[in-house]
Amino acid sequence: MGLFKRSKAASGLLLVSDRGIQQVRTASYGMDLVQEVARLLGSEHIRSTKLGEELTLWYTEDGPGQARSGPPNPVASRLAADHGAAPVTGPAVVTGPLLYGSPYPLGAEEITQVSGRLQG
Repeated sequence: MGLFKRSKAASGLLLVSDRGIQQVRTASYGMDLVQEVARLLGSEHIRSTKLGEELTLWYTEDGPGQARSGPPNPVASRLAADHGAAPVTGPAVVTGPLLYGSPYPLGAEEITQVSGRLQG
């Protein structure tokens, strides 16, 4: 698969918060990427939702299995709705796909495409 041939320097993820959309470069994948997502979201209580075959949306919970209270994140919720997923509250992170049970970052091309879709 092309994902494994990507340059790690061009890999990253997108942080979607009330401050806008921020690109974060990373060479992490698997559990290291999960830890990086948790750090970016500021919580150990994180959850992921697969958005099709290419994207994964990460967001925080108030506790294990407890949805976060507060107003929805309009940009992340719109992306979730495009894939039939529930609205998201608070900051969210978009990464690449889950392959063989491990999350992978977005490649440079995907970052550009997803950023454009989120801003549009």
